Amino acid sequence: MKVLNCPLFSNIRAEEVKKLYICLRAKEVKFEQGAEICAYDSGKGVLGVVTSGEVVIKKIDPNGNSTILDHIQKNGVFSDVFAFTSTEVNFIGAYASLPTTVVFLDYPSVFKRCENACEYHSTFVENFLKIVIEKSKTLSQRVEILSNKTIREKVLSYASIAVKNSGSLTFTLPMSLTSFAEYLCVDRSAMMRELKKLSSQGVLKTNKRVFTVLDKKYI
Repeated sequence: MKVLNCPLFSNIRAEEVKKLYICLRAKEVKFEQGAEICAYDSGKGVLGVVTSGEVVIKKIDPNGNSTILDHIQKNGVFSDVFAFTSTEVNFIGAYASLPTTVVFLDYPSVFKRCENACEYHSTFVENFLKIVIEKSKTLSQRVEILSNKTIREKVLSYASIAVKNSGSLTFTLPMSLTSFAEYLCVDRSAMMRELKKLSSQGVLKTNKRVFTVLDKKYI
């Protein structure tokens, strides 16, 4: 199994990562597009790294309606400790939005001390906690976006955060437009109409997944 270019393994040498694979019982699994990768109610703890493809975390209600909670691309990390929990009403799970390969790490082993108290294991735990903090910030931004009442406000709120994060007025959605509508919890057709209106008003230009803010005063 190759060494992953992932924040989990920052400041850890390649030979140390290979030892961690053994310690954390790393297992590589391939999934077809649309396949369920894991449920967030197993109680066992899930920790996965996307090595190819894409993963979406979805909430599905009893009527089969889905809402995208998170979107993880190559080298991204997902875990059911990132504030998402299934309930008796809503199911939450991770799905492959493309043909996807995931390396699973044994979550209970993450915080167990190695017999040799390896320094690189401590570094791994520090990296993991940094990711948890970053995920918390992302979730706070999501709450900020969804707190807006109209589609226009939600789109512009997302654009404002994306511009700040990228440092550019042009950014690319990390998901399809259909998934973006699910992410915003809005109807796709209504969202597309709003995007056209924003473009005609000289506020926001879109070219498929590429968005460009034309007037900064709106963000």
